[in-house]
Amino acid sequence: MIRFFSSLRLTFVLLVMLVILLWMGTVFSLFPDLKDGIELMNDVLIYQWFFTAWQTGWILPSWFLAICIVAGLLFVNTLVCSVTKQLVTALKVATLRRWSFFMVHIFFLVVLFCHGISLITGHKTSNIELFEGDTHQIGTLTVQVQGITFSDDSEFLKLGPRKSRELMTRDKFHRTANFAELRVTDGDTPLVSGRVMMLSPLKQGMSRFTLTKFIYGRGDHEGEIGINLNVTQNAFTQLFFIIYALMIFSLVCFIAITWTPQGRKERFHEPETVD
Repeated sequence: MIRFFSSLRLTFVLLVMLVILLWMGTVFSLFPDLKDGIELMNDVLIYQWFFTAWQTGWILPSWFLAICIVAGLLFVNTLVCSVTKQLVTALKVATLRRWSFFMVHIFFLVVLFCHGISLITGHKTSNIELFEGDTHQIGTLTVQVQGITFSDDSEFLKLGPRKSRELMTRDKFHRTANFAELRVTDGDTPLVSGRVMMLSPLKQGMSRFTLTKFIYGRGDHEGEIGINLNVTQNAFTQLFFIIYALMIFSLVCFIAITWTPQGRKERFHEPETVD
């Protein structure tokens, strides 16, 4: 059983299955009903989405469940391989190349773990529409929009979310020139104030305030520019980004070491793999 779960063949099969499942998601997005369900995954915690989606259809929940099973098997495969092969090999012949390869596996395991635990923990509130001066209450936290600056032509915002996103090119939308000023308080206690831009969230502890898009006001806010805000609270988010960066760094180190003269010599004189 250990040999089966640590085999490279199983790794290859699981990776192929994962790629196929992700491509299936691309195909599903071509169908309007399924596309709406996939987009909803970004608006709530995954476990909440799963039980809601299961009540309306079986295709997307079954597809997502298959991804979770394959990812879980890949986690077990990587864990067993790391302990029974990579670690044993590194201890047997301790070289920088073997230890860096082992660390790539360890960081990958932690990234998978953080992905998994984030599916069932934390809090997420999405699609909060706010205009200048508006406030929004999230538990004991109050988010206030102190100002909104939109320097580009706002005409394409009137075309609706999908069409405007298609037209949001680098020539028409300059990310750093369009932002909102937020102020977050806990009761009467100020916590953080700052600028939030697309791809640049405002952070406070385990909370992240993310600007997802600008909107063109209707009704009482006719002619005004507003923002769409997502608020997430998860204790593992910061750890995830740190470990992800460390994994990329360790992978770069491993590649660099592999292509040194000593690394190439070691690569062509590998001992037998330890089972």
